[in-house]
Amino acid sequence: MTHLEDYLQYYSSVDAPGFAVLVTGAWGTGKTFQVLSCLQKDERIYVSLYGLKSTEQVHAEVFAAAHPSTASKRGFFDKFRGKDVGALGFSVPLGFVPEIANAFLRNEVEAKRTLIFDDLERSNLPLNEVLGVINSYVEHKNFRVIVIAHDDEQLLGQEFKEVKEKTLGQTLLVEPQVDSALQRFLSEVKQQDSRNFAEKHKEHIERVFKLSGVKSLRVLRHSVSDLTRLHKALSPTHLANSEAMEELVQLFAALSIEARSGRLSEADLCNRRGARMGYLMRAQGKGKAEVEKPPFVAADERYATIELESGMLNDQVLVSTLMHGRFSSSEIQSSVNNSHYFLVPEDVPPWKVVIHFDELSDEDVETAHKRMEQQFKGREVTDSGEMLHIFCLRMLMAEQGILDQSVEEVVQQSKEYIDDLLESEKLPPRGSDWRWFDEFDRSYDGFAYWVSDANAGHFKEMWDHLIAAREEALRQTFPQVRADLLAMVKNDPKAFFEAVSPTNNGHNPYASIPLLNDIPVAEFVDAWLEAPQDSWRLIDHSLQNRFSHGQIDRDLKDEKNWALDVLKELEARAQKEGGFRALRIRRLRPRVLLEIAQADKGKEAAS
Repeated sequence: MTHLEDYLQYYSSVDAPGFAVLVTGAWGTGKTFQVLSCLQKDERIYVSLYGLKSTEQVHAEVFAAAHPSTASKRGFFDKFRGKDVGALGFSVPLGFVPEIANAFLRNEVEAKRTLIFDDLERSNLPLNEVLGVINSYVEHKNFRVIVIAHDDEQLLGQEFKEVKEKTLGQTLLVEPQVDSALQRFLSEVKQQDSRNFAEKHKEHIERVFKLSGVKSLRVLRHSVSDLTRLHKALSPTHLANSEAMEELVQLFAALSIEARSGRLSEADLCNRRGARMGYLMRAQGKGKAEVEKPPFVAADERYATIELESGMLNDQVLVSTLMHGRFSSSEIQSSVNNSHYFLVPEDVPPWKVVIHFDELSDEDVETAHKRMEQQFKGREVTDSGEMLHIFCLRMLMAEQGILDQSVEEVVQQSKEYIDDLLESEKLPPRGSDWRWFDEFDRSYDGFAYWVSDANAGHFKEMWDHLIAAREEALRQTFPQVRADLLAMVKNDPKAFFEAVSPTNNGHNPYASIPLLNDIPVAEFVDAWLEAPQDSWRLIDHSLQNRFSHGQIDRDLKDEKNWALDVLKELEARAQKEGGFRALRIRRLRPRVLLEIAQADKGKEAAS
């Protein structure tokens, strides 16, 4: 028996107690359910105060709850000629003295049953009027009254704290009854196999929920639903591995609770391991107390025995399931197969075996380590994410004495690896998007990079070197890219437009990368005017889009002087021409460049 059951059992046995009982607690703790469970249906009168706007409505609701068959009779409330409509659809008194109406409705209800008023904080009545109604049933009708409300300090305010003692003689704080609620939620699962799966892991689900500190049973209900959907996406092979499922259930339940309670956003799930590493890197030299702790790091610390950074479910899967409600069997199974429970060493890159050194056999790990070293020496891996995993694992091995090298030597070797790829033109150029490195930013392929607190600075050194090298790899392509773009201006203006101008669709690889400034202005204008005349406007639109919205002063600031020189060259060409051709060339001048040139002249005049 809970303290709530114990007290309400006592309270129900008292005649004319002279005070009401307040039952309060956090959202979703099951206050209403627990109160109603303590009293038999024929022992209670339940009324929700939600949305009620007058005392007449309250009394009418009490009457209707006490005498539902009478209240539902057609025309019963019509004698009051009411226009104020109660929640049950009947009219309440109007043109009838309110005190008489209230007295009539109250006197028609006998104090044989316990009266329950729910949703106190959601009533539209002033608080003193609501409490006045409650007090009328307690003092004048000798009712036992239970009032259910959310935490009074948060929603009801100081006024409530000051006046509640006059009417509410006892306050009971409700705690969620997790075990019984979870059992009820499990019984509601329709699919037998999913219900059996969740019931098998009931103890783990309950433990995780209690570790979370979340009070809302609604969150628990949603998490049970998430788990049953996850179950349907798993293969029989996965489900047969009880050890793997135990880890999976706890991991997913914890993250589901954190997401459902609003503690973790999509951004927080996108880079779990990276969140801690980034936190440590920012804290270097400042101290952790001076750096804001990321939500994911705070969440991870709530579950001491659960590794929320586990790659069993990668970031993409977690975002799809918990944020978008999309449970793709192929994506989920692929992620779970990446875990040490199902990984086949011969079928995966060596680093992926080495990173599981805690769980796989020494023989498998050592074989993979030797192969990884061969890849490193032969400069075989060119993918940035894989490279960083190898660099970090080698740094770990140096730190732990597995490699006969210092961490600093490993960092230098990693930078030389990157330089060799760049020199041999095997290093991929950076992407065109401003967040082109998101795919391997602090984690890759569902695994965070293995970086200790002490080596966070070393990792940043390697990271910066890689980013700079890939940017240089892109710059090395610019001569050919410029030649291609110049050819597009002359022969395929539409292709030029999509290559250099931001659009809502299509591929715009150079829209935010400054590279036009090394194209000779005269050659650019020559190509423009040699293009078919019906395509000239496309080049104008390309530059207009490219340099609008402040881009010419931000990402493309290196092109500003070049762009203004193009404007001058067009004006010079128009002066050399005559007739409609001169007019046509003048009309090609991009409006954004004319406005910038005019603004610059204004600044010069002012100075």
